[in-house]
Amino acid sequence: MRETRVGALLVAIAMGVVGGIALTALKSGHAAAVPLPASDSFYTVPADISAVPNGTVLASRPIEAAPMTLPLPADAWQIQYKTIDNHARPSGYVATVLVPHQQWSGPGPRPLLSYQVAEDSAGSQCAPSYTLRGGLGAGPTMALNESGFIRLALQQGWSVVVPDYQGPNSDFSGADGYASGVLDGVRAAKSFAPADIDPAAPIGLWGYSGGALATAAAVQAQPTYAPELRVSGVALGGVVADHEATLRSFSGSVAGGALAIGLVGLLRSYPEADVLRYLNEFGRQVVAQSQTYCLHDAMLAYPFLKTADVEAWPGSLTNNPEISKVARRASPLFRAGVPTAPVLLHHAINDEFAPIGAARALAEKYCAGGAAVALVQNPIGEHGTETMTGLPVVIAYLADRFAGKSAPSTC
Repeated sequence: MRETRVGALLVAIAMGVVGGIALTALKSGHAAAVPLPASDSFYTVPADISAVPNGTVLASRPIEAAPMTLPLPADAWQIQYKTIDNHARPSGYVATVLVPHQQWSGPGPRPLLSYQVAEDSAGSQCAPSYTLRGGLGAGPTMALNESGFIRLALQQGWSVVVPDYQGPNSDFSGADGYASGVLDGVRAAKSFAPADIDPAAPIGLWGYSGGALATAAAVQAQPTYAPELRVSGVALGGVVADHEATLRSFSGSVAGGALAIGLVGLLRSYPEADVLRYLNEFGRQVVAQSQTYCLHDAMLAYPFLKTADVEAWPGSLTNNPEISKVARRASPLFRAGVPTAPVLLHHAINDEFAPIGAARALAEKYCAGGAAVALVQNPIGEHGTETMTGLPVVIAYLADRFAGKSAPSTC
């Protein structure tokens, strides 16, 4: 079994992670025919859906999911479903539902996994639903990088739902919208008749980095927002537990452009904070320029960007109670709620972008709330490499939870 998992892991890396690095200029005929979400009526939120129950499927269409030109081994659909966005408004989010072609041979019904891509973007063209349908022509997005992980999950025989949890307005850092978007995506997938997901199917959630942030927000909200969902296991890798700590870590790094996306996200998801008043003229230009950037775009546009480069005065961003207040609203470590499902937290000790201290504190918070937490700390590698080195642990952990085995705990 372990040899099979390692072999599948290598395929996943080759197909999804390594392959996504240098594909900016590649276009396929199929992808060229796929319109951008901004000009695709399927993404338009229907009017007057406030009375529609959350998780209701509003629209659907079959698609071919071929993010790396080779189709994923699954029947695939895009669904639009009713949910609540980060501003407590009714909205219609889009998710991709994937059901493997292979028969399920495990115990009980086929599991359902909600996989949260690290969308980390300010533009709708960065949404995973567009990448999974648009292929290489959709450009270098995080969903393209992580498509191998989705393929690996399908190869286990699991059905997968991949939500656009940032919503149609790309509310990056909007943790309330993340939580409802993920949980209502699971509800919608379970009720979507063509997918034929068993009502008793065990449910798992998985995400890395920004995707782990969305996953954590969801599982912390699940006991009160969606108590009927019986979650069997959760995998959080390289989790962004403290938004402020992560923004500080990006500052001045080769990936410093991520600060631009972070500022757009705080401005868009928490307008009451009025982030622009704390920025200098250059900072305002950065925000204006980055309104539709994917993470790759921002990193290329502003390498080594520092908070000091954009602050209106020294400390206006880094020593500001108002900014801290909204950043904590976006941070699992400071949000209410504890998962009732078992949780795997895997993290590189030398993670340069999501400091290990915040992940350890999150594990302690979950343990104190009674959750079974397995904290796996990797002394080798950093944020990028942990996406791959942690994969065997994640797959084994989720497979055991789906099989009903007792969850390990380091609490």
